[in-house]
Amino acid sequence: MRRYIIIAIVIGIVIAIIAGIAYYYSTHKHREQTLKKTQISTGTYLRIFCAGSLTIPFQDIAQVFEKKYGVTVHIEPSGSVMAVRKITDLHEWCDVLGVSDYRLIPKFMIPRYAKWCIGFATNQIVLAFTNHSRYATYLIKHPQDWYKILMMKNVRYGFSNPNMDPCGYRAVGVIALAALYYHNITILKDLVISKISGAKYRLLKNGTLIVYIPATFTIEGRRLVIRPKEVDLVSLLESGDIDYAFEYKSVAIQHHLLYITLPPQLNLGNPDYAKYYSRVIVKILVGTPEEKSIKMAPIIYGITIPTVTKHEDLAIKFVELILSETGRRIFAENGQNILKKLIIVGTPPDWLMRFLRETGYSYVVQKTSS
Repeated sequence: MRRYIIIAIVIGIVIAIIAGIAYYYSTHKHREQTLKKTQISTGTYLRIFCAGSLTIPFQDIAQVFEKKYGVTVHIEPSGSVMAVRKITDLHEWCDVLGVSDYRLIPKFMIPRYAKWCIGFATNQIVLAFTNHSRYATYLIKHPQDWYKILMMKNVRYGFSNPNMDPCGYRAVGVIALAALYYHNITILKDLVISKISGAKYRLLKNGTLIVYIPATFTIEGRRLVIRPKEVDLVSLLESGDIDYAFEYKSVAIQHHLLYITLPPQLNLGNPDYAKYYSRVIVKILVGTPEEKSIKMAPIIYGITIPTVTKHEDLAIKFVELILSETGRRIFAENGQNILKKLIIVGTPPDWLMRFLRETGYSYVVQKTSS
């Protein structure tokens, strides 16, 4: 009998310990959630708008930032064009804006909503897929036939919305460049023009190829899938709903996708081919006052602190953390690299120029975007 009493006591102690641990962690988690909600409700948090492809490196940097400064970082990813328009059209506020094409900030924001921006990181467009994608084995062996595979009637492919996300208009640009590179305009007609209602193209006598994407459109057929931002296509690849997607290399690496690199004349990742890339212009938001001409160029990400920031001091610290040695390491681990020579557009603030001098960055200052 005594033996059973001892066993019962031990069991009781174990149960109490487990219950105590569970209570501690549930209380701790509740306290963290309450703190975060309180910070958000009182406005004492850092609000960041960013491109979908910046989400993971920004989240990693935010973890370092929160531990260092004790301030919650609230990240809101979207297509870069949409991120900009949330500020300029919807008049929302944020403290830091990160976009996947630095030229969007001068085009849409300077001088009213931003005074400056930094072109700070690189990437390239790849064709991402999985082991379950149709003809995946063949593509791995014959990557030069990528466009032939996409043009097959039973293959579904996707890219993000060109009117909302730079990866989308870059995907259209890559396809247009392929039409020039392979001397086959059918590539553009089949993969873009015939699939997006109202889309058109024009080939000028000087060799420039212009693609027009209307502000509103429908998708013709089932082969092409379009989503607001490039990371939205990842789950469709993983589920087998689509076979291939035009993605940033960093996104493919971060999500452990298979991918093939495209020729450097097409992938927008090689500055040596900047002149060749410029042969293609993608016009977005056609038919609206916001219509813009986007000349294809090497991919350079941009960051700024908008004029509508509520916490400029904290925003400055976050930008400095991105450009610090820690930030460079985080970006490299996520398949992106910080530029050795930064591009500064607009009127850079004194704190930024002082920081660049102290950290040894080289840079070039542009009055307007290229």
